[in-house]
Amino acid sequence: MIRVLLAVLAAVFLTVPANATGRIIVASVEMEASPAEIWALWTTEEGLTFFAPASNIDLRPGGEYEVYFLPDAPDGQRGSEGTTVLGFQENRMLTISWALPPYMPEVRPHLTPLTIEIIPVSGTVTSVTLTHTGWGEGGEWDEAYAYFQQNWPLVLTAMSEALTDDAE
Repeated sequence: MIRVLLAVLAAVFLTVPANATGRIIVASVEMEASPAEIWALWTTEEGLTFFAPASNIDLRPGGEYEVYFLPDAPDGQRGSEGTTVLGFQENRMLTISWALPPYMPEVRPHLTPLTIEIIPVSGTVTSVTLTHTGWGEGGEWDEAYAYFQQNWPLVLTAMSEALTDDAE
């Protein structure tokens, strides 16, 4: 009886997709930088300027993690207002809620999970992987998914360039 129950539970858990829509955006890059250098870019307001001109970061679970692409715009139009730190492991992993673009009112209220993983590859090389989940389907969900599918690799390129510029 217990074996049957375990087999049924295993079948159920193995067939349920991690994301209901099956859509997950993953972008990665390897670079010559320490995990601490990369961590500082993602977790400090000064560091995050590689990505946006202003931000508000309170690095604690539930703390604010707002990125302002247009800091002088009206509330709700600046960037990722209302987003928070979901969890982190220093120099290793940061998970935040992420806002969808302000010009997409259908999906804007829905915050989606974004995880930045920082993994040492060798003594001088570190891998950074962004994983963005929580996608619906249809309408502006498809538009937002396509937008971030195109833009997360560009963000990683900007991060790499910021580290290269700092090293020179």
